[in-house]
Amino acid sequence: MVLVFGGTTEGMIVAELFDQIGQAYFYSTKSDVHQQIKGKRIFGAMNQEALNTFCEENNIRLIIDAAHPFAKELHHNIGCVAAARQIEVIRYERQYSSFASPLLRYFDSYEEMNNALLNSTYENILALTGVQTIERFKSVGESKRLYFRILDTALSREKAKASGIPSHYIIPMKPEGDKDGLVALSKELHAELLMSKESGESGFFEAKVQAACQLNIPLWVVRRPALPQFKQVANNPKGFLQLFYELKKSALKEEGVLRRGFTTGTCVAACAKACCIALMEGAFPAWVEVVLPGGEKVRLVIFSQELSEKSAACVVVKDAGDDADVTHAKEIGCELSISDIVGIHFQRGKGVGEVTLPGLQVQVGEPAINPVPRKMITDMLSQMIEEYRLAHGFAVKPFVPEGEELAKQTFNSRVGVLGGISILGTSGIVEPYSNKAFLESIRQQVRVAFESTCGEVVLTSGKRSENRLKETFSHLPSVAFIHFGNMVGETLKLSAKEGIDKINMALMLGKAVKLAEGHMDTYSKKVVFNPAFIANLAMQAGYAEEIVEQIKNQKLANAITDIIPFSEEEPFYKQVAELCHQNCLKLLPKECRFTFYLQVGELGAVKVS
Repeated sequence: MVLVFGGTTEGMIVAELFDQIGQAYFYSTKSDVHQQIKGKRIFGAMNQEALNTFCEENNIRLIIDAAHPFAKELHHNIGCVAAARQIEVIRYERQYSSFASPLLRYFDSYEEMNNALLNSTYENILALTGVQTIERFKSVGESKRLYFRILDTALSREKAKASGIPSHYIIPMKPEGDKDGLVALSKELHAELLMSKESGESGFFEAKVQAACQLNIPLWVVRRPALPQFKQVANNPKGFLQLFYELKKSALKEEGVLRRGFTTGTCVAACAKACCIALMEGAFPAWVEVVLPGGEKVRLVIFSQELSEKSAACVVVKDAGDDADVTHAKEIGCELSISDIVGIHFQRGKGVGEVTLPGLQVQVGEPAINPVPRKMITDMLSQMIEEYRLAHGFAVKPFVPEGEELAKQTFNSRVGVLGGISILGTSGIVEPYSNKAFLESIRQQVRVAFESTCGEVVLTSGKRSENRLKETFSHLPSVAFIHFGNMVGETLKLSAKEGIDKINMALMLGKAVKLAEGHMDTYSKKVVFNPAFIANLAMQAGYAEEIVEQIKNQKLANAITDIIPFSEEEPFYKQVAELCHQNCLKLLPKECRFTFYLQVGELGAVKVS
C-alpha cells in the first residue's frame, strides 16, 4: 500500500495522478482540508511511533513525502520510519528559483525574523507566511500593525479566530500567482514590509518578489529548512510518475501476482487521441481512455508538449507492469499533424526504428509500427474524424525520446530494425513473463483448466496463436487456452504433472525453429534464430543448394516463406513440425496425448499428432 503525505499543491498533484491511474493510497494531512480525492483520507499529526504503527498495520511499502518543505519534524519522522522498516520514499519537492535583489533579506528561522521585526522601525507589515505562523509573531503584533493574509477557507478562518488576533488584521484571500492583487493589497494597507516563507513556485514566491520590487519595499524571507537526503526526488508530475512506475515493480510487488502493463502501441494510441482532442478543442485533456483490441478500456495520463493550429504533440509514461521491458517508465509520444491527404498516414519520429530487412510484419522502409497498433490508431482516429465531421486526414508520427539508446538493449538490430525501438502490441496489454512467478501463474491456470475441461488444454505463446486455434477448439472453454510465452519445456512438464492427459500446443515459425533445434525456452535473450541449423534442415529435406545458401544469409525465420513457399505438405515445414513434436514428447509421459501445430503467419498450419 502507498501512503501520501500531502496538504500541499504537490500532494494534490500526486493524488490526482493516482486517481487517474487507479492506484490505491492513503492521503495524510494534519487537518481535514476537504480535498476531493479517491484515496483513503487520514487526519492528524503522527509522531514516529504512530507512523511506525500505521505503516505496520496497513502494510505500507511506499511513502510519498509531498508535505510542505517547512514540515521539518514530519520529514524527519518519515526518514526514520522508512529506514527502520525498509520502506521506499519518493520526495515530491516543489520547484524553487533564485532571486537577487537588495530588497530581499533571508532569515534561518522564524525566531530570528521575529527578533529582527521587534527591533525594526517598520510599523505596517503584511505577513504572507500563512495562518500557522500567527502564534510565532504574536509579540510583533502587540507592538506593530501586523496583517496576515491567509487562505480563504473555513479552516484557516477558524484557526485565525482561535489565535485571538483582532479580525481586522486577518485578510482571507485566495493566493494568486499574479503580483497585481498583492500590490493592490499592500497599497491598501500602506505596507512598509512584506514577510514570506521561501515557498517556491507553487507558493507563488516569484509574485511576492515582483510585488516587493514594484512597491520598492523590503521582502523578508524565512529560508526553507534543510531536508533529509532523499534518494528518490521528483519536482514535476511526469518525473514523479516515472519514479513511481520504476519503484512500483519492486516496492509494491505482490508475491505470486504478476501485474500487466501497456504496450508501446497502446501508449502511442493514447497520445494520438489526446493530440486529436487538443487540435479540435484547443487544449490537451489530463488523461484519455483507449479501447484495446479485445474491448477492454484503459486510461493513460497525458503530458502535453506542443500545440499549434496544424499539429500537436504529447507523451505518456509507459507502465509495462512486471514485464522486463526496456521501455518501462519511459516516455512514449506522438505528434499528430493535420494532412490534406484523406486518411491516416504513419511517419517515423525520433527514437522509432526503421524496418530494413524483409520478414517482419511491416514492409522494408516503413517505421517499425506493427499492424495491430496501426489498426488501433487508424480505427480510433477514423472514428474521431467522423465525430468531429472533419474533411482532412492525419499524419501520425510516434516518437520515443530515449528510443535510440533503448534499442541497444533489444535485438532490433539483429532483425533489421534500425535507429530505435518498435511500436508493438497485439492485445494492447503487456503480459509479464518472469520465470518463477509466471510459472506459478501457469500452474494455477492449468489446475483450473483440468477441472473445467476433463484434462485438455491448448498451449500457445500468446494471443495471436490462440486466436488462430479458437475455431478448431470451439468445444473448449476459455480457461483451457493458456499462454506460456517462451517457456515451452517447463509448461509441458507442469501440465503433465498436474494431470493433463491431452495437450495441444501451437507455435509460430519464429519460435518453432528454436524448439526444433532443441531449445525448450525460446526467449530471444537466451536463444536467437540460427540460419545454419535451418539451412541444414533444408539440405536434409533435399532442397537445392541455391535455396540452402539463401537460407544461410537470413536473419529472420519469417523470411524463409519467401524462399520456400508454405503449404501443409511442404517437406521443410513438415520436418520442422515433426522435430518440435519429437522434442516435446521427450518431456511427456507415454500416456499423454500430444498434438503440435506449426503456425506460419496467415498462411496456415502443419499439424503433427
